[in-house]
Amino acid sequence: MIALFCLSSLLARPTLVVKAEEESLSYALLAGVAERVAEHSLLSRMEGEGVLSISLYDLLETEPNALSTTILFSYGEVSLELCIRSKGKDARHLERALEKKLSSMLLYDGSVLFDTGPSPLVDYTYTHGYASLSSLSKGDRYVGLDAGGQRWATVEVLRSLDGEEGPVSLLVGTSGKELLPGMRLEKQAGKSLSLSVSTLLGKGPTPRVGIEGLYGQEVGIYPFGLVLGGGFDLSGTAFSSVYAQAGLSVHLPLSMAFGLEGGFWRNSSLAMRCTLGLGYSLAESDLLFGSNALFLYQYHLRGYCFEVGLGNKYWASEQSTHSSGLFMQLGLTYTW
Repeated sequence: MIALFCLSSLLARPTLVVKAEEESLSYALLAGVAERVAEHSLLSRMEGEGVLSISLYDLLETEPNALSTTILFSYGEVSLELCIRSKGKDARHLERALEKKLSSMLLYDGSVLFDTGPSPLVDYTYTHGYASLSSLSKGDRYVGLDAGGQRWATVEVLRSLDGEEGPVSLLVGTSGKELLPGMRLEKQAGKSLSLSVSTLLGKGPTPRVGIEGLYGQEVGIYPFGLVLGGGFDLSGTAFSSVYAQAGLSVHLPLSMAFGLEGGFWRNSSLAMRCTLGLGYSLAESDLLFGSNALFLYQYHLRGYCFEVGLGNKYWASEQSTHSSGLFMQLGLTYTW
């Protein structure tokens, strides 16, 4: 008897049909694994309204929580047959091992089932980033899209090389999911707006709070960017000074060090901003000169970035210093 598991997709995506040779707990486990992996690894890269059929047969259970089987993927006139075997210390670990192995097998072999879109694309993935066989400009920011046009992740061009067989661009992931080979890359403007609030540390009984806004722009020299903006300081509830500033930023995605597998590392980065500026003291009617140096931890969520950091700033006039010293900052940045 044949067990059927159907999943209909939206937005002109193929329909997924999983067929097992017979009904059993092992086939049910395999069908669930095949459905989840196909939804993530294949349907996310496939367009059209056809039927992706998955057939499971030749199941062999050699010992408890160890099995092998043959899986046939068919789409239109194209088919792909894979033999998979795995084991685990219990059913839960066996299921995870099967998902990991099948995902790895379909990463590149699954591309025979669909046509890729126009360049630029993600052509290869590796532990700490991606590669595209397109000539992309260093420092440019791209969004990785699935077949339905949904945003999966953001990447930046780390390096672009001209080899004997054509150009190769190396990409670093900055947020989102892990991209898959064949996914389309769409260029972003590489601009950002941020709003932050800071407070001086250890500066007497009167709170010294600063609020600032910044505009950021990628300049094509990875990992540096240009920032400019302004803000004001409060002493208690009264305005004490206003200022404008400009400088450079640098950021290091932690996926470069810890890889793309963990979601926390994919979405985290360290950053530094150094700025110089001019200000005006409202309390003393005096011109100010100053500088800021700030170290940040950033967590990215789609187009937004939550920031927390520590820094040091020094603002002074010819007579005295204003709002200077160590400070802590919280901020929110939107990038497009």
